[in-house]
Amino acid sequence: MKKNKYVTESFINAITKEVSILIAANDHMSIEKAENLFKESKVYNFLCFPPDYFYEEDPQYFYEMYENLEHKGLMVDNNQLYLMQNPQLYKLPTD
Repeated sequence: MKKNKYVTESFINAITKEVSILIAANDHMSIEKAENLFKESKVYNFLCFPPDYFYEEDPQYFYEMYENLEHKGLMVDNNQLYLMQNPQLYKLPTD
């Protein structure tokens, strides 16, 4: 794996392991198959080569991004997806 100044290999491996377990459990497949699917995804590429540091991201964050990319075509977590679907929640009222 090519080195990236923002993440360590141990961080990538730990996140990959946990995300693979989540995918396997929720999509009813083996952990090995889930890991292969995750490693082929854009989310895994983002995990390995982020444009900036990650701050307090956990496996759930990457799992949500993976699932939303697979099912909705958007590489966003559930919070971002909710705000995209409900823009009235963060728009200022007009006078």
